[in-house]
Amino acid sequence: MVSTNTRMTAVRRGLYSIGAGGLLATAAAGASLAILAPTANAAPAPATPDQCSVSGIATTNSSVSASMGSYLQEHPETDKALTDISKQSPDQAPQAYRVYFTENPQVAKDLKQIQQPVSALSESCHTQVGTDVITDALGAV
Repeated sequence: MVSTNTRMTAVRRGLYSIGAGGLLATAAAGASLAILAPTANAAPAPATPDQCSVSGIATTNSSVSASMGSYLQEHPETDKALTDISKQSPDQAPQAYRVYFTENPQVAKDLKQIQQPVSALSESCHTQVGTDVITDALGAV
């Protein structure tokens, strides 16, 4: 059985990795835009990369993760509540998330809106994209 400390360490590492990935993706996108800025005689832009490719999925996940992190930093009560729920046993946490989102419908609406690009990509690519406990809990609300 995995201890709560081990589980929380894994959650924190995952969140830090997601945040770092989002920052790297943002920095890379900014650098790409600076390098590829159009000029008066520029050739047509290349075709949009396949959103269902690994890079397309990673870019979407990074963007959504960065938005989720920003939202939670701007809403410390929500961040604390979801953090506390994540510390519960795997048997109790799903129900606790459902109760929290049912009692806080605006938070559920906001987080669903943030997660929307991942949901749309999962549907259009016919694959599971960016699943985590919050995404799963939002799907049940």
